[in-house]
Amino acid sequence: MQKTKFFGLGGMREIGKAGFVVEHEDEIVMVDNGIKFTNSIDTGVQAIIPDYSYLNKNQNKIKGLFITHGHEDHMGGIIYLLKQINIKKIYAPNIAIAFIKGKFEENKIKNDVEFIEITKNLVVKTKHFIIDTWTAQHSVPDAFGIRIKTPNGSIFYTGDFRFDYTPLGNMTDFKKLKQMGNENMTILLSDSTNAFSQDHSPTEKDILKDLEKFTIEAKGKVIITTFASQLTRIQSLIEMASKNGRKVVILGRSMVKNIDSAKKIGYIKVENSTFIDKKEISKYPDNKLFILTTGSQGEERAGLVRMSNGKHAQIRLKKNDVVIFSSSPIPGNRIKIELLVNQLCKKGVDIKEHRIDGMLHVSGHAYKEEHIKIFNLTKPKYFLPFHGSYRMSAVHGVTAMQCGVKKENIFIPENGRVMYLDKEKLIITNEMIDVGPVYIDSNTISLTNGPIIKKRAELGENGFVNIVVVIDKKKKIIVGRTRIISRGAVFTKTSKEFLNEIQKMAHGTILHTIKNVENWNKKDLKENLSKRISNYFYKTRRRNPVIITSILNY
Repeated sequence: MQKTKFFGLGGMREIGKAGFVVEHEDEIVMVDNGIKFTNSIDTGVQAIIPDYSYLNKNQNKIKGLFITHGHEDHMGGIIYLLKQINIKKIYAPNIAIAFIKGKFEENKIKNDVEFIEITKNLVVKTKHFIIDTWTAQHSVPDAFGIRIKTPNGSIFYTGDFRFDYTPLGNMTDFKKLKQMGNENMTILLSDSTNAFSQDHSPTEKDILKDLEKFTIEAKGKVIITTFASQLTRIQSLIEMASKNGRKVVILGRSMVKNIDSAKKIGYIKVENSTFIDKKEISKYPDNKLFILTTGSQGEERAGLVRMSNGKHAQIRLKKNDVVIFSSSPIPGNRIKIELLVNQLCKKGVDIKEHRIDGMLHVSGHAYKEEHIKIFNLTKPKYFLPFHGSYRMSAVHGVTAMQCGVKKENIFIPENGRVMYLDKEKLIITNEMIDVGPVYIDSNTISLTNGPIIKKRAELGENGFVNIVVVIDKKKKIIVGRTRIISRGAVFTKTSKEFLNEIQKMAHGTILHTIKNVENWNKKDLKENLSKRISNYFYKTRRRNPVIITSILNY
């Protein structure tokens, strides 16, 4: 019998662009297809997706794409995937289907895709696979884990999850989890995001007490920023605002879109009179306004950021206003959030942050006690941490060992690392599939701009040095002086001797080459010169500036 092949498309040793591929003979099943957002200020690009080349070559094998839940880091890559590959069936929870269809409409994607709703009783059978689901709990309604039974064993992918015994939304299906464990789980891939967090995550209901307290006490506008996908929490916030006599204003593109989608399919049930349009804000006193907005992560164009810098068309922040962050920083966003908080402070508003001012947010990711419970219920033979940095994955691996998984059966593979299942045995190979990264600038996908992004980062951190020289090839001489232009690499006024040394080194290297090396070419000369100058820079200054050489013929 042929072995079952699988690999991480994304999400291995990282948070974001989650995706997983399982292949057996002539069939492929995909689970999740996420996106990873970047700091566009530093890199000039908006996001990263995997490289889909392997799937493109094998698209006739793809039997379906299964989406665990409606978050961008698990489904945001779909619009880019479908621009390259013909996916015939997408299985997803109801709210995720609504989000995906909205993306199709916005991006004018007209692929003939059949959407099939994932429910707790869904079972999909193909020639080689049996796929079923587990009802999970997360910070977006309708989250599921996916189990794939293969001819060589079972692979269970939790997706993002947590356990809440008094939830605002759906309940975890512990009975199904236990059943899956009793049916011999070969491999468990589990969310590692909160592997450092001890004990058990709080219940979602706990945060509503403090949120309502601050709303009642506020003398001016109440402005709450949270993740636009936190629809269960958003429903509760809208109900709370209405109960306390405030009109609700929805701001921010993703917040407006998600709430509209949720209202259409019944996930948010509130009287229309509760809401007012942003253009009607001036008709109401500040103490009657409750504003739900994007911007919890300091996003450049989000509603709260525009309020903080005075560029929002309808809202001006005042001293009696209360701004509540019902969120936690996504890794990599702390600096942007600090900048936003400081800008809000300058406006004189009262800022409330999670943990500093009370329980204002609950993570959608499991803590250690929840990890222990899922190990005890599923009893996997092998464990592969997923959707977490390497350190998070390593800590999660320690928890797995404490729950009885053998040390030699725990692996932290990279994205693209090819693995096989062979009669219940996991085989890690040296084979790698190129899965990117691929960078997205606006809606443009580039498969070749990785080196450009790397250079941008190097420029931002270390600056550049441009060496300009004019050569007379016939006479084998340098015409005039070799020029050194430096920006951001050294402080020119105090580094004249150092730059003179670089100028002499460059001049000498070029002159030696053109006089003594037959059939020299510009490419080799530039590479040799760049290498020598780079080594000297690092040796003397511990910096790695981008070296640019401009060689002109006279």
